[in-house]
Amino acid sequence: MGSEAWRIQHGPPRSPQPPRRRTAFSLIELLVVMSVIALLVAILLPALSASRRVALKVKCIAQMQKIGFEFRMFADDFAVRTRGDSDQFGGGAFFIEDFVDKMYRTGEFMTEAITVQTPYDSRRELMMCPAGPKRLLRWPRQVSFERTVRPWQNVSLAMNRRLLRYGNRHKVVTSRILDYPNVPVVMDVDGVNAVAAGQRPFYIAPPTNEDDEYKDGRYWFPSFRHGRTVNVAFVDGHVASSSKPAEEPGWRWSYHPK
Repeated sequence: MGSEAWRIQHGPPRSPQPPRRRTAFSLIELLVVMSVIALLVAILLPALSASRRVALKVKCIAQMQKIGFEFRMFADDFAVRTRGDSDQFGGGAFFIEDFVDKMYRTGEFMTEAITVQTPYDSRRELMMCPAGPKRLLRWPRQVSFERTVRPWQNVSLAMNRRLLRYGNRHKVVTSRILDYPNVPVVMDVDGVNAVAAGQRPFYIAPPTNEDDEYKDGRYWFPSFRHGRTVNVAFVDGHVASSSKPAEEPGWRWSYHPK
């Protein structure tokens, strides 16, 4: 058969195929890729963690601003509807415990009947710091918030104790407190350390230069959970952060109701 006839029958001669290239990764290449990924993760994780801390701090500040607003409404005779047990005063004064009852929805402010242990929703609860413990329960058939809200170790926000007691006197807060905007109302507390020291984590107050029950710091358990700072809300509703909350000039920790 002639070459022309062969070409017609079989087509043009095929060129030789190049050798196939290897498509799999070698062990060294895999190790290099894994090392690069590990390096990127190591670089990004601190940034992501810092961003999360900032977000939680911002959310905590927003919640504290709402608590400050609720406090001002509670202290204002023309804005509050009821103060629970403090209604006995006929207006103009209240116990700080009744405000805490309102914030935790306990005592006279319980909005629903509780027959079993019920968890607070940490995503919506004003009295739970977003960066703090997530598990806080309401126990049924209890009278005061101190018996209702548990475990104490997971309490993350505390009221200014000087609004509760001074010496042996149980203090009655009056509407005059609205004239003192720089008095702290609520701040981050370390419930674990407070309970370990035999104290209730619902109240906090720093040591002062006065010769009183606070001078030894027995009620001082701040939680520096926001990048080594604490958040503090004041009577006028503003919130400030500090790494030395007991030493900030202008913060009237020494104030107590007359």
